[in-house]
Amino acid sequence: MSVFDIFAKRKQRKENAGKPVIYLYDELPEPFRVQVAHIWHGAIGSPFDFPGPPLPHPNYAAKAQWWSKIHDTLAREIGVFGLVTPQGPSNEKDRMIHCFQFLLECKDVDLVLSIIELSFDLIDTTVREFVTREFSRSVPDAIRTMGISQLPDAAIQELNHRFQEHAIGYQYQGGQIVRVDSQYLHAETVEPAISLLYNEGFEGALQEFLNAHKHYRERNNKEAIREASNAFESTLKTICDRRQWSYLQNPSASHLIKAVFDNHLISTEMQSHFNGLQAVLASGVPTIRNNYAGHGQGSEPVAIPDHLAAYALHLTASNIVFLVNAHKSHQGTA
Repeated sequence: MSVFDIFAKRKQRKENAGKPVIYLYDELPEPFRVQVAHIWHGAIGSPFDFPGPPLPHPNYAAKAQWWSKIHDTLAREIGVFGLVTPQGPSNEKDRMIHCFQFLLECKDVDLVLSIIELSFDLIDTTVREFVTREFSRSVPDAIRTMGISQLPDAAIQELNHRFQEHAIGYQYQGGQIVRVDSQYLHAETVEPAISLLYNEGFEGALQEFLNAHKHYRERNNKEAIREASNAFESTLKTICDRRQWSYLQNPSASHLIKAVFDNHLISTEMQSHFNGLQAVLASGVPTIRNNYAGHGQGSEPVAIPDHLAAYALHLTASNIVFLVNAHKSHQGTA
């Protein structure tokens, strides 16, 4: 279902024009939760409220399994029998109902984000594969037969729109909920980095970069910086491996940076314009990691502020975009 630009929204935008956007991280407003419930109903639906004859279509069994997977996975990870009742759900219908109740009523923002992440990962993968496999010739038939009114891409797009609409500082990308600090920086650096790593097959670097965002969302800033640096180094290693450029065993970031410069990842004609780039790359994320997250902290705990972790993530994203695009455009691309 499309997002409508109703009068109340237009009026609110006019009133807020020129004001800075302050993102929410510790609160999920009730209207947002209800909108997610609407998306669930459209993209997954209920195996118990179905159109047509008294006996449900056989494919409705799959929908019951989807709700069971969402409920049981989160319950197991939290360490409870049920998301709503201590004894757990008694049947598949309970599991679906309990997922909706949990979304609407749970006070723990991280747990609500967790069930949203689980559900949209399922929509993005399992539901997408099922609809494509069973109804590859006629998606509208799948919608009518399965009681689905919203396809996966539209559901994900709406979720991210609702996050932004309510100034909630998160987005769903690459199978995970990632934290957003600046919409501009996210759109210009983080999204292109994730897209490039995914589309170009940099699986290791992609997983590390997503892990960095997961730790950042959970405010585990040391781990966020460590994973960001790992993603940066994995990007460099992957480029060197694909081009069969040699580097030291267990190399440091500076050795990997030297390898791509020595092999003219940036053309000789242009390298003078980037005479400061090597210093920036070598002294950026790796230095943050070494100084704050890469060694023992001693007798006193070292607190890494959020803004430093955010800087490391955005710097990593910018470096990844630059390096992967340079790799793609380099003469004789591997």
